[in-house]
Amino acid sequence: MGESRRVFEIAQATKTDVKTVLHILKDVGVSASQPEQRVDGDAVDAVYEVLGHRPTPALAQGGGTGRSSAPKRQPTQTYRGGVGKPAALRPLPRHLINAEREAAIRQMIPLMFSDLAGSGVPIDEPVVVYHDVAKQPEYGLVTLDGRPWMPPGGSGVSWRQLVERLRTIDRPYRDRGLMPGNAFVLVDVRTRRAQHAQSLKRLRNGAAGPAFDALTLEETPAESQLPAGAPARLAPRAQTFHATDVPHLVGSVTSPADGPEEAFLLHEELLALAVDSLEGDEKLDSLPVHINALWVFARPVIMRRPNGTERHVRAVWYRQGAQLWRMRTFAAGRGHDAKEVGERLSGRLPFVPVWDETRPEQKLLAAVWALMAQGGVTESERHATAPESPVPHTRDGGIVVVRVQAGTSHASVYRADGDGATNERPAWSVRGHWRKQPYPSLGRDSEGAIVSRMIWIASYTKGSLPGSASDEKVIVVRP
Repeated sequence: MGESRRVFEIAQATKTDVKTVLHILKDVGVSASQPEQRVDGDAVDAVYEVLGHRPTPALAQGGGTGRSSAPKRQPTQTYRGGVGKPAALRPLPRHLINAEREAAIRQMIPLMFSDLAGSGVPIDEPVVVYHDVAKQPEYGLVTLDGRPWMPPGGSGVSWRQLVERLRTIDRPYRDRGLMPGNAFVLVDVRTRRAQHAQSLKRLRNGAAGPAFDALTLEETPAESQLPAGAPARLAPRAQTFHATDVPHLVGSVTSPADGPEEAFLLHEELLALAVDSLEGDEKLDSLPVHINALWVFARPVIMRRPNGTERHVRAVWYRQGAQLWRMRTFAAGRGHDAKEVGERLSGRLPFVPVWDETRPEQKLLAAVWALMAQGGVTESERHATAPESPVPHTRDGGIVVVRVQAGTSHASVYRADGDGATNERPAWSVRGHWRKQPYPSLGRDSEGAIVSRMIWIASYTKGSLPGSASDEKVIVVRP
């Protein structure tokens, strides 16, 4: 029997890391958890055998410390999974292990995507397969927020099959006596995107490596590299929805378990105003007008996907619970069922829209809410639906149509029945814009400043126009 040694001394002698030594000691039945912990000679010899390490003659003879010079016993230990460890098998350098393993993980992703995409039940949320040495078990499936994930019943997808792919990649390293590093591999069937990182936190925070197509493995541009441009715009040629077109759309997104409580049809003139208001990218107050409603666009709004392509959005369903909010985006034509597009968005209350080019549905909805809450900008009218086309889960089966308020300076720009039209604006030298308006009636904030709110200021004439009388600039703001 050899002399006892500390764990970190074994790691230094075998030119490996402490974590690997601790893992091997655990496999051979030795309880050790700290680098400074001393283990007996039998355990030291067992680690040497697993790693194929040959002590120097001085160590073999004990170096004057009384170590036995008896011949080294032959390896009899079996490693994880009952596989015998050849004494001549030496570990690979760490940098080669990382590169080899990362390439294998990438080749695994299309197979994992094919399994999930071929599910008999739609899989709507991203799935993460992981190896984490701090977890028990070390391998498993979770959602992006860390909840354990199991394939839904009837999907035909096996939990063991998904996890075993990663186990198979790691088995050769364990056979060398090495502990594979942490790996978290994300596959999103809905967006066909994939990423992998060394922690779930890096995936959630967007600090993982580049995203790529889960089937072709081609890298997709990062969100910060997408081309700049207007966050959303109205489709110039598309079907215009009326109140009679909304019930079918609401019914197609409603399930027996859940559905919107109310439906709002946003008139195209209001959408034009909302899209124009986003040009300056101001941060608006994101106070929901309704906590569970389907917001239908009379004319589709063109929004950009994360990979730079475009989608035509017809409706957004915003749902707010006790602690969380969620948002789903749909495309649909007249008489057709809604088709969900883009990834489902969710977060903790309060709702705070992401102000970048990749999340235009959040920005647009926040702009509509801000315009509706301001007063003096919009007007609403409830339309009852026909008895033969009821809307499930709504309060009274009615549809609320929201337009730009008639008789206002906003109407003269955006309403076709007003003094002007959207495409005839030669007289307006000052565009509409958001402005921070103080409201003393709301009190003061924690720093003692008067609370303010963003309000929309309509376009107005500045000075006199050629050939017309001079008019005073009048801005009417109704908080």
